[in-house]
Amino acid sequence: ENIYERIVGIRASHQRKLDRVIDAIKVAAKPITISDISKHMYHDVHGYDILLALEEVGAHVEYLYEHGYLAVCNLDQVERENNPALQYGLV
Repeated sequence: ENIYERIVGIRASHQRKLDRVIDAIKVAAKPITISDISKHMYHDVHGYDILLALEEVGAHVEYLYEHGYLAVCNLDQVERENNPALQYGLV
């Protein structure tokens, strides 16, 4: 019923998920893939929910990358190989 309260709640939820992505990278202490981040954040998912978790994490990683919080750390591998998994680290 209170749209402004709902907006604040959605923003807070989004920020918590962004913080969890950053925390997953910090815990790994090395560049990691979206799959690794997803496994860290959603370690109890199974079946189709694994894909949903990957999509959720991927969206947040893309946001953080586009806003300059993350960098792709394996660009040399990207240049050498056909379609390697991108590894992200903190900027």
